[in-house]
Amino acid sequence: MPRRSTRLDSQGYYDNEGRPIICYKEHLNRVFNSRCSRSSSFRSRAESTSTRNIHNNIITNMDKNIKSYKDSESNTNRPSNSNEIGDSYRNDVNNTSSNRHRNSRFSTIFNQNVFYILFCIIVLCFGFACREEFLLNKLNKETMTNFESQVNTLREEILRLNKVLNSLQPVADTMPNFALESQEARVLLDRSSQTYSKKGGCAYLFGIFCKRPVHPRTVLQGGSPRAVGRCWPFEGGQGHLFIALSHPAYISHVTLGHISKNLSPTGTIPSAPKTFSVYGMTTLDDKETYLGTSLFDQDGDATQTFELPDHGTGVFKYVKLQVESNWGHPDYTCLYNFRVHGKLAEVTDR
Repeated sequence: MPRRSTRLDSQGYYDNEGRPIICYKEHLNRVFNSRCSRSSSFRSRAESTSTRNIHNNIITNMDKNIKSYKDSESNTNRPSNSNEIGDSYRNDVNNTSSNRHRNSRFSTIFNQNVFYILFCIIVLCFGFACREEFLLNKLNKETMTNFESQVNTLREEILRLNKVLNSLQPVADTMPNFALESQEARVLLDRSSQTYSKKGGCAYLFGIFCKRPVHPRTVLQGGSPRAVGRCWPFEGGQGHLFIALSHPAYISHVTLGHISKNLSPTGTIPSAPKTFSVYGMTTLDDKETYLGTSLFDQDGDATQTFELPDHGTGVFKYVKLQVESNWGHPDYTCLYNFRVHGKLAEVTDR
């Protein structure tokens, strides 16, 4: 009686007579295929060895397949014939092939899903980067817009403040002055009143003259603030000053300056001119052209500008200031500053 395996016998691989239920000779031709011509003895030995190896491998695979089959079946009945075992083996082979196909398909699907996920991640990253750049550009544009609006607001505020400051300045400081000595305007002494000098007011100390009379050109020197007593006096309440302008001009305004009552030691300015008139001439030989008469207010500003009613009647190179009266001083009248304003004449108009 051939030797039987206890493990295979317990699993039903032998019949009652001790022979294997399944014959594996049908698989030898499929598994073993000799491609070379060898001697019959060597071939028989090789076939015998290969047959044993194949038999052992098939039995081992059958053990695994039967075990998996028994685990998968809810019914634990043992196979009773060779056909059922063959069908089970073929089903296992088919299941293995199906599993391989399914695994291959799953691997393909998995690779596709991974590619799709990576693609989505790249798209999202690119989208976030573009969105960040867009927001940054938008923020920069909004910042520049806000900055430009702030600059425009500040510019408008500066212009408004300049207008306010200009309105606080004397009108005479906002117009050109054609009776300014630094611009080559000058006083014609032979056509002007005499400078007032008090008798006995001048003396010599060790042969040196201790008091100098003020020159009429002080009136054309401008400057601020005015020093008390730094003026040109002429005798009495009436007098005149003859000026050669720096440029021929259309005369529109004149400005007369004096110290205010606040700066006067006595609190009064009786030597200030009160009523005055202005005349213009193109040449020294021309007849004087009357331009207007004005009143200097002793209670007003220290610098007062007057518009001439007859301005624009011609181009004048010379101006005469005629003081008609003062504010009550019996001996002299003081002139601190006198300005002539207008528009510069063209060369063809001269």
